[in-house]
Amino acid sequence: MPIAVLQVLNAFAATISTVSSLLVVFHPRIMSKSQEISAGERFFAQMYAARAVPFGIVTAVIPFVAASDVATVRLVLMAAMAVQIVDAGIGVRRREQAMIVGPSIAAIVHGTMAWYA
Repeated sequence: MPIAVLQVLNAFAATISTVSSLLVVFHPRIMSKSQEISAGERFFAQMYAARAVPFGIVTAVIPFVAASDVATVRLVLMAAMAVQIVDAGIGVRRREQAMIVGPSIAAIVHGTMAWYA
């Protein structure tokens, strides 16, 4: 598979993750499944997005802007893969198909991109 295709797939996976993090800020019910959203749930969604959004952006762009710095690209992508594996594990525990499938695909994409970087 050409590296350019992997870069685009990686950027797409990271963008989906980033957008979903932002979506939860405005609609915390998506994550919590609560009927009434507490101040704590809003706070958690905001704190989650405060970390996930910048990391998602870095994960999406680093293969394009730092392609010659292979060690840095691999480090970021392996970290992104680890985060997605943990997210998929949380999905398994919660028995939520979307939280299993999406992060699993993203983990595979980030890991593959890291391998071929």
